[in-house]
Amino acid sequence: MRSYENVNAVITEAKLYLFQIHATKKFSFGTWTSRQHIFVAIKAGDETGYGENIISVNQPDILLDDWCNWIKELVGQTVGNAIEHLRSHLDTWQDRMTEMVEMCLIDLWGKLEKKNAMELLELPGTEPVCGVYVILSDDLNFIESKVQYAILKEKTRFIKVKLFGREELDCQVINTVRKYLSRSEAYLIGDVNCGYRPEGTQKDLDRIATSLKHLYEVGLDACEDPAFLQRGEWMRLQNLVQPLVLIPDYPMRPARKSREEIIGGMGEVYNIHPGTSASIIDAIALAEKIRSLGARLMIGDDSLVGPGCTIWQQLAIGLSAVWVEATEKEIESDFYYDAVLKMATDSSENPINASRTGHGFGIYLDEEKLQSVADKVIIIR
Repeated sequence: MRSYENVNAVITEAKLYLFQIHATKKFSFGTWTSRQHIFVAIKAGDETGYGENIISVNQPDILLDDWCNWIKELVGQTVGNAIEHLRSHLDTWQDRMTEMVEMCLIDLWGKLEKKNAMELLELPGTEPVCGVYVILSDDLNFIESKVQYAILKEKTRFIKVKLFGREELDCQVINTVRKYLSRSEAYLIGDVNCGYRPEGTQKDLDRIATSLKHLYEVGLDACEDPAFLQRGEWMRLQNLVQPLVLIPDYPMRPARKSREEIIGGMGEVYNIHPGTSASIIDAIALAEKIRSLGARLMIGDDSLVGPGCTIWQQLAIGLSAVWVEATEKEIESDFYYDAVLKMATDSSENPINASRTGHGFGIYLDEEKLQSVADKVIIIR
């Protein structure tokens, strides 16, 4: 990564845009009915950098006081000093806030210096990356309609479904996809959110393996976080369930800590998870660690709808990830698209390409339109 110490433009203002996203998402641990997204815009000189993260779910009255106070510490500093200040507070500020603001500052850095963010981050990958079409439901009719939509939009190379730790239901979900798409047509990923052994519960590893083998037999190719596992258990379970691919996710959070803790053999693909990595700089270092273990990496999602999507898509390309889940959402991203003046990626295409001719992450937004639809706007000077 190139040095940011001499990026001397002074930050004059930051804006926080709060958006309430009302959508039902079902998981093994419960149901989301709303998400509270923050877009941040930080200004220095004549340029603005953008970032995004979720501040909470199912908490429409969430307070932004802490985030505002932390960001206020950056106003008046140079961009280079602000990045350093942010990184010095990774252990005291909230992970979601630091990740969002860091991506924003890197976008701003690139725009100020007329450099592409991938160049600044020294990421060599240029090959397009496939986006994953994600279906979060236990309603088989809904799943069927979404599979048909994915076929219509030619987004079937990778499909991800939520699984629930209930073998009969999970097999029904998988069978619903496989009714339309064979293994040669779609690589099917299931995310169980530890449903086959939630944290704090007991279940024999062999019993978990038996369930996962059954899921593979009916058509599942890869399984993310099948159960709450210790590192050694990840290795044992992967050996027991091959050729099903395991994907560790929860053990990868945040990036700076997981880099020191993960070991080889926990799975064949490791998930770098947006929203909970705490830092894209550390996520890049984590990617290096994953490769050193002989594994592949993917970029996940945290139901992002705005600037975070294109940023993580570009990182997926730069890191040569096998796929990226962070893509703009049907309906949920409409308000964001209405405000986009220019963007470096187009996730309606699959695979997703990114031009390196733009500056920063190449995000340019009409902030008047954002402000007109935001549920709350806070200006920090």
